[in-house]
Order: sequence, then C-alpha cells, then structure tokens
Amino acid sequence: MIFYIGIMLFLIVTFILAMKRNLARDNYINDLILAFLERGELSKEALLDKMYEYGCNDFRLKRVISKYHATRDDYEQVFDKLFHWANFKKRRRYLPVNSFFFVSSLDYILKHKDDDAKKLSMKMMNHFHF
Repeated sequence: MIFYIGIMLFLIVTFILAMKRNLARDNYINDLILAFLERGELSKEALLDKMYEYGCNDFRLKRVISKYHATRDDYEQVFDKLFHWANFKKRRRYLPVNSFFFVSSLDYILKHKDDDAKKLSMKMMNHFHF
C-alpha cells in the first residue's frame, strides 16, 4: 500500500513540476512576442539572440540544437523564411517565434532548414493549427 502511495506522490509532483515548466515557457514566449511585435522593445537580432540562448539552456531543446549543430545563423535563416510566409499572430502564438520553443517543431525546422520557405511555413502552420 505504501508503495502505491509513493508512486502516486511521485507522479503528482512530476506533473506539477512539468506544468510549472510549461507555464513558465509559455509566459516567456508570450513576453518575447509582445516585446517584438507590439511594444517594439526587441529588434530582430535581440529576439533571435534570446531565442537561441533559451534553446541552448533548455535541457530538451539543446539536444536538438546539438543534434543538428545549429548556430544562431541557422536560427536567423529559418526565422526569415517563417517571417516571410507566416508573419501573423493568432492568439498567443506567433509562428516565427513559437516554432523554436518546442522539441518537435525545432527538430523539424532545423532538419529542413534548407527547404522552400513556403513549404516550411505551411508545415509549421499545420503543426500549430493556424
């Protein structure tokens, strides 16, 4: 009986920590989007620097960055493609920014960074249900 209570407590704590991490990430992304689009506090270069720094410090995203040996220039190349074809905000999502903060989308855009800009943007729009 104590074993099952221990497992249940472990799962509850794990869930709470995962949700806390996800909420913090989502708030950070939203703050970047607002600072870039609405308040004009961030230039494109500053935005990309913050996005790349976050990716290099996040324990999940840095694995993807290492896998593809991604650089800040790779981020800029993909950002420009997404910015050209998907430069619009829907609720708290802005495709050129959100694509860099989730493992599945980051893996795809870095793997296909040399693809056509429209194809890459359409794939990300489908991924984020735009």
